[in-house]
Amino acid sequence: MTAVVESSPASRSLTYRWLRYWQFGLNLFLLLAALVLGTFVFRRAFFLLVLVPIAFVPFSYARLRFHLYLEQFRQVSPQAAPLFFLLCGIGILLDCIMIAQLLTARSESDMSVLYGAGISWVGAIWFSAHGLLFIGYALIGCVRLLQRAVRWMLLYKWNRTEVLSTSLVSPERRQFLQQLSVLGAGAPFFFSFAGVKLSYDFRVEEREVVLPHWPQALDGLRVAHLSDIHVGGAMNRARLLRVVALTNAARPDLVVHTGDFLTHRSGDFDSPLYEALARINAPYGQWASLGNHDMDDPEHLVRQLRGAGVTTLRNSLITLSVDGHPLEIAGIDFLFGPLGTGGKRYADIPRSWGPRRPVPRLLLNHDPRAFAALPQGCADLVLSGHTHGGHVGVQLGRDHALTVVGLFGIPDQGLFNRGDMRLFVTRCVGFYGYPMRLGIPPEIALLTLRSPHNS
Repeated sequence: MTAVVESSPASRSLTYRWLRYWQFGLNLFLLLAALVLGTFVFRRAFFLLVLVPIAFVPFSYARLRFHLYLEQFRQVSPQAAPLFFLLCGIGILLDCIMIAQLLTARSESDMSVLYGAGISWVGAIWFSAHGLLFIGYALIGCVRLLQRAVRWMLLYKWNRTEVLSTSLVSPERRQFLQQLSVLGAGAPFFFSFAGVKLSYDFRVEEREVVLPHWPQALDGLRVAHLSDIHVGGAMNRARLLRVVALTNAARPDLVVHTGDFLTHRSGDFDSPLYEALARINAPYGQWASLGNHDMDDPEHLVRQLRGAGVTTLRNSLITLSVDGHPLEIAGIDFLFGPLGTGGKRYADIPRSWGPRRPVPRLLLNHDPRAFAALPQGCADLVLSGHTHGGHVGVQLGRDHALTVVGLFGIPDQGLFNRGDMRLFVTRCVGFYGYPMRLGIPPEIALLTLRSPHNS
């Protein structure tokens, strides 16, 4: 009962009521913007109609909850009132920047005001911090429900008064817990800020992969695996050249790309990509398959990649000679639609190449979910990207992480087995969609392929 009395003034405060109206207005504005942009500009804007309830309504909930925490802190420390009102004003400004960056993310116009140095990550940090707060509030809510259930059950075994008396908290302790909760609520903001550096902290991750039928003649073949570069926005020329420098320093024998080269849909934003890829040195060339973000004008992209020295395999198979020994490399285009219906199409493509010869084969396929649908034995090693390593989670080791993607049973990163076939899913170079990586670093994967006879 005490908690209700203490939280009541905050819930009735003028600033809280205005913030609630403001958040309601933001969500309504996004819904209307989705309808207008989707009808008159580009149909993909209709995606906002889904994004509002699953992303921005939780964001608004977290904003309001955090505001109440700050209100409690202000009541405990009245001298902090000027700082509190300043933070309220800054919060509204950050809301505006976040929404403006969201709605102009696909624009070809010069938006240096929104994407200049020091401001390009503002919306990403602001949104992700409140997303983490929402998760924290949800977990706290589950714990409280469990506590209430336990307390309710105890009422039937012990005296009601005794149970309630054990739950009383002294005013001093309650005040301490309130102040501690404010500090704890600030942790997601620090974590999100750290995600800015992590998002483009490129690194080469070396692995040895033993393949059951890999020939001794090709033992030690070094394959650099790049995926989901997503040129555009923050993935600029300088960062692309950094990726190329790291790739060349790893001295791969060949380089494979598993799609999603692009971010935007039109314009010349992708020019730095081809300049960078043309600088990669690999004795046996660069090979690629296409991802879902590459399919708006794939013929144009394939021509540009060819000019940069990258051969795109579109549902096709080629044979290389590596020191006089044959090596097959195949590629499958990303197939849209539910995997339940697309699985048969993924399986039909390798079958169209005819019976498998006794030749080692690498298969480039953007979506790792298709691994389960591919014909058994259609390749020694399937290489995929698409998941960005899970994108948001806790990295537990080089190839293991706790991510939402992984919890849904989707191969998010590392090596997976299916009979004698192996799937490797890279954490990818860039990212798309969620505004930054959280906890999951990017990678340039360098795979040394090993024969079981030499392992």
